This record gives sequence, structure tokens and C-alpha cells, in this order.
Amino acid sequence: MMKLLAEDGIDPDIQAHYRLITSIKDTIGMHTHDFFELFLILKGSVAHIINGRRQLLQENTLVFIRDRDVHYYEQLSEGDCQFINLSFYREALDDLIAFLGDGFPRSRLFEPEMPPTILLTKTEKEYVRYRLDQLQFIPLEQKLVLKAEVRALLTDLFSRYIKGAEEPGNELAQPEWLLALCGEAKKKEHFTRGASALVELSGKSHAYLCRMFKQYKGTSPTKFINGLRLSYAENLLLNTDMEIMEISMEIGLDNLSYFYELFKRKHNLTPYRFRQCGRVNTP
Repeated sequence: MMKLLAEDGIDPDIQAHYRLITSIKDTIGMHTHDFFELFLILKGSVAHIINGRRQLLQENTLVFIRDRDVHYYEQLSEGDCQFINLSFYREALDDLIAFLGDGFPRSRLFEPEMPPTILLTKTEKEYVRYRLDQLQFIPLEQKLVLKAEVRALLTDLFSRYIKGAEEPGNELAQPEWLLALCGEAKKKEHFTRGASALVELSGKSHAYLCRMFKQYKGTSPTKFINGLRLSYAENLLLNTDMEIMEISMEIGLDNLSYFYELFKRKHNLTPYRFRQCGRVNTP
């Protein structure tokens, strides 16, 4: 098995390396490394073999790879995959965690067997892609500027997305009925009704659904539904002028305080601040 070293491929003055991978054929076999990675799936899907388990990663998925993970990629019969990879020194992450302080859930990044993985909304994917792509426009000779921009980017992505990511389940091993249920739940007429819609659609008991979601999704039916609600709310905040109370009602939450609580738990921002920041940063 190969072990890739930061000193062989990452400029020590920048401490990071950006790469656009246009085909799974351009990746290497099973490997580990002494640095960290973030990668974002731009198009297609891929089988990701990580720490002895097999995942199906779809478009819009953001993954944080630790320096102890062992992984490689396999192309699926459905077609190829394109993704962005950002490799960076351990020092950059250590400084980030020190900056964010004790309130940052460091253990959530390193203790689980599987790396943090999050499925972004289309709007979130475009925002992350925009932030990553900006690294290409900084001249390589401006190393200190590029290093600072990488650290600002990591602070943004880890505080927005990675800290709240769940440890992924084995996507390819999920029962067909559960995959179908989760696909159906993404329809607005279902997720706005809450977790009770999952019980109704599946024909299973609530207790059984809880066990299956915990086993295969690493979460509860309620958290799964609330994740869909929040994703829809994020799009409304960034792409409409709807009042926040209207948005809360639109996603099936008539308790505005609960909407704020869920939103701040995910983003560490109020819906109003999220709208402001998103519109400022949208290209």
C-alpha cells in the first residue's frame, strides 16, 4: 500500500494543494498519507472504498479525509466522476482547531471509524466550489497570500459544514426500501409533514424506522427530515425574498423558535445572518 507524503507534493510555504480531478482514471490505488484532504464531488457518483468499507458517494458530497484513513476509488457502471481535491498540512488543521477553540467538536472529526461526510444542497455545492476555485486565481509566487486564503477557506468550510457532518453508513448495503423511502422523503409534500411521513410512506413502525436509520444512516428519522427541511430553507433564504417566518412555515415548522434553534445548531448563524453572508459570497 502506498503512503503519500506532504513533502513530496505540497509546497511547504503554502501548506496546501488544489487539484481538479476529471476522471476516476486519474486517481491512484489504495493509499494513505501524512496530510489531510477535502474533496467535493462535482459530477457523477463513485464507489469510495475507505477503511475497509464501501460507500456510494453522489454529486454534491463533501468529504474530509484524515491522515490515518486508507482509501481509493472505483468507477461505477453509471459513468465517470469529477471532483475537486484540496490537500493540506496537519499544521494548517491544528492551527484552525486552536483558533476555533474548545467549543469546536474536534472529537467528531477524528474518533469515528469513518471520515466526516456531508451531502450538500446544490446551492451549498456551488458556494463551496466557488470558494475552492478562487485558489486558482492567486499567483503561485504569492505564497503567503495563498496560504492565508487556504486557512480562511478551511475555517469557513469546517465551521459551516464539516463540524456537523455525521459518520456515514454503508450506502451500498442499505435495503432497497430504505433507499426508496429516503428518495421519496425529499419531495416537499413529504418532508414538510415531519417524521410521521416516513412512517406512513414506509409502512414500518416508528421504532423499527429508528433502528434502521441509526444502523444505515447514523441518524434518527427526525434529524433526517429536519436536514431536508433546512436544506430547502437554505435555498429559500438565498434565492427568494420570503420573510423568515414564511420560510419556517413553508418547511413545515410553525414554531419559529425551533426553526432558529435547528438552523443555528447546523450553521452557527441565524437564518438572517446566513442570508446576508450567502448573498455577499455568491459569485
